[in-house]
Amino acid sequence: MALKLTQSFLVLVLCTLSPSLWAESNLDYQNRGDHFEGIRPKPVSGYDIEVISVLVDYQEPADRLPDQLRVAFYLQGQAPVHLTVREQDYRLFYWLDRVKPVKDWQVKSVNEFTWATGTVLRQLDQKLNLYELGVLVRLKKDTPASIEDIAPAILYHARPPEKIGGYLFTMKTNGDARLSCKVYREGEPAELMTQTFRRIPGGRPFTVRWDAGSAQEGRYALVCKGYFLDTNQPLQQTVRFFHKPTVK
Repeated sequence: MALKLTQSFLVLVLCTLSPSLWAESNLDYQNRGDHFEGIRPKPVSGYDIEVISVLVDYQEPADRLPDQLRVAFYLQGQAPVHLTVREQDYRLFYWLDRVKPVKDWQVKSVNEFTWATGTVLRQLDQKLNLYELGVLVRLKKDTPASIEDIAPAILYHARPPEKIGGYLFTMKTNGDARLSCKVYREGEPAELMTQTFRRIPGGRPFTVRWDAGSAQEGRYALVCKGYFLDTNQPLQQTVRFFHKPTVK
């Protein structure tokens, strides 16, 4: 009798827990068809500086988390594309990558990727501000490097901007650091912008903004140099990108 009661109790417990267990499993990072998406443990970075996101400085108003989100980027030349969407400051452990476009990414054109928020994001936080997310479109390599080739991304849900007015470069360092970041046009020695960070907390994202309103179309680079405050070990990160003032 006791054995039967125990078995019945276990069945009841399993039936009660199974919906939540299924929900957790459904939110795990996994193949969603044309991309991988879900909850993923915070990656351990062994890099002195890591680029998290390079976005066009544009925010489209939204009263709530939209049903769909879109990423658009201009691809100047032929190169493997590695698109990642993640939180800029890890809280929900959200991660999206390994995107397989319906057709090949088009050179000399604006490319777009769209995904539904109901599958993962809305289940994690219905009130999520979509601009808590960062987007990184790496070209050529799919892993961090001291020199990165990036296609700046537009994150939106309905209508992209008509013009590109600026960029947001979000990074983090592995320890408290001091950095000076400058933007250069390719082939020109004079910097177009300088932003200095006297103390960057290690492991926390920081953002460099460049107002590109008057910049001509062409190749540019963000170069950050500095050192760790505790060891004086030098730091350097370069982000190379193509600036196209209009979205077409």
